Amino acid sequence: MAQNNSKIEYNSLLFSFYIVIALMICSLIFNELTESNIIEVDAGSYVISAIIGLVTIYISKLKDRPKDENHPLGFAGYVPVLNLIRSFMVILICIKAIGESVGSIVSGPDETDHGIMFAYALVTLVFNVVAYVVINSRGKKIGSALLKTDALDWKTDIAFNFSIVLAVFFSYGLEFTSYKAYADYVDPVFCIIFSIAMAYYPIVLFSENVKLLSVSSIDKELQAKIIQAFTEKITHIEKYNPVFTVLQVGGVLWVNIELFVHERDEPIALDYLVIKGRGEEILNEITPDNKISFLFNRVRE
Repeated sequence: MAQNNSKIEYNSLLFSFYIVIALMICSLIFNELTESNIIEVDAGSYVISAIIGLVTIYISKLKDRPKDENHPLGFAGYVPVLNLIRSFMVILICIKAIGESVGSIVSGPDETDHGIMFAYALVTLVFNVVAYVVINSRGKKIGSALLKTDALDWKTDIAFNFSIVLAVFFSYGLEFTSYKAYADYVDPVFCIIFSIAMAYYPIVLFSENVKLLSVSSIDKELQAKIIQAFTEKITHIEKYNPVFTVLQVGGVLWVNIELFVHERDEPIALDYLVIKGRGEEILNEITPDNKISFLFNRVRE
């Protein structure tokens, strides 16, 4: 089952990469035909997406490698690192887009070519919708963090496509009003508005992955959830007065359980096997990337 999911994830990322390459070529061609701020930013984002896409495919294969001496927790920690980079790059693109658009407004924007912009929006919209539907459905099916992030990127691109269509119609409509002089300002203004909107989800994703990669504090909310699950599903663990410590270490959920063993409870081999087995089942329901460890304290009567 796990191997099948890995194959689905890999093929999905490969499909996504091919779509990105097609969009990159398309956006670079259209960028040469017009001076639109929006299309220029879009072209830059697809070039970066193509580069990140190659890294994503590599990480997809790497994270399924077995643990070794140098990687005792496995390779799953590379996933939040990649997600951190991807979200940071999107944020960077948005900041760049805002800066260039403000510059265009101050110096005076270029004339808007409505036909080229509308054609670009329609062509890229078709690619983005197809990619989002495929990647999102497969990501939900196998619970892949990589596909979840990839689907978010496609969703963001669809929103950006609609911003281009809206900007084209609004700008074109102004050509037939007394505000014709402002028609060319629509492109940079809309670019600023939707760059701000586009940056929201990557900022949230960036924050989440920073937490995953940080071990400076205990995840108290998750710890409370795990303690409740253990006490409800493993009733006899209470006699050992367990103390739980829950950490996210490089994207891996690490739960350490300190047990206080009285002489009268010796030996505890059977209890230990039950606690460990059911504990792993509980953690697997939260995330497949987990590790459980124990610390035994002998209590003299």
